[in-house]
Amino acid sequence: MKSKFLLILFCMTCVKLFSQSYYGKHNVKDLPKAEFLLADGSKVSGFFVGFTYPNGTYPDFFNKNDIYNFIYKKAKTSEDEKLGANDVKSVKIYDEHDDVINAIERLDMKYVDKDGHVSDKKKRSFQPLLYDGKIQIYGSNLKMCSTAICNYAYSQLYIRNAKDDFAVMPVDYDKLGLFAGSLYEKMVEAFRYAGRDCPEFQKYMDTFEAKLEDKDFKKTINTKFKDIRKKAFDEGKKNKLDHNATQDLLGDYMLEAYLEFYGGIIREYEKNCPY
Repeated sequence: MKSKFLLILFCMTCVKLFSQSYYGKHNVKDLPKAEFLLADGSKVSGFFVGFTYPNGTYPDFFNKNDIYNFIYKKAKTSEDEKLGANDVKSVKIYDEHDDVINAIERLDMKYVDKDGHVSDKKKRSFQPLLYDGKIQIYGSNLKMCSTAICNYAYSQLYIRNAKDDFAVMPVDYDKLGLFAGSLYEKMVEAFRYAGRDCPEFQKYMDTFEAKLEDKDFKKTINTKFKDIRKKAFDEGKKNKLDHNATQDLLGDYMLEAYLEFYGGIIREYEKNCPY
């Protein structure tokens, strides 16, 4: 599994590329080649310009797809064209040697509450694949920006059983609320659902859930993530990084830590569930 997490090196760049919205100010000569796989199975090739994304306020913003339209050019000198996000299944970006350097995939999603009840979600999300296994991990970082200043907000991760055609979020930020249950409760139920076909994994999740009730274990987890923040800020100061670069570094470290944490759970599924 360790080798599979090398995907994170690929995806850190991927997340940064696809986090850029479309403003129509791109240098034409720098536009990369792109291939769009559409919902009907056909493909559209061209040059990737960017995308448009929804604006709005909480909570309505979280009920919207995170991308509305993809902007591309059929030729570098041609006019911009749009592809509706509902018509696109995945996007690949190529370098000058026609090697894939970035990719994102459209995720249809379900919501799992603290009691294990499952419902369809209205929104879809386009995310890079961070780990490819029997249970896959997709995700990226969300930043909040005001003029020229950006801050790391949180890492949004999605898990999907490789046999499913939908994903669930271990931490579902658009469902947080006073009566929604703890983050740990919902995380456990999300993994239970992703690994619902394996009785041995359910036994492991029983043990893991009991472990989460231990105050010392929770303290260890909280301390680890607190130390990650300190590490990022200390390195940013040492290397004389500006505010935005330090926040990017923090996001990279946090995403890596979540991958390690979720990866430990997935290893148990892969070890106990050979089918």
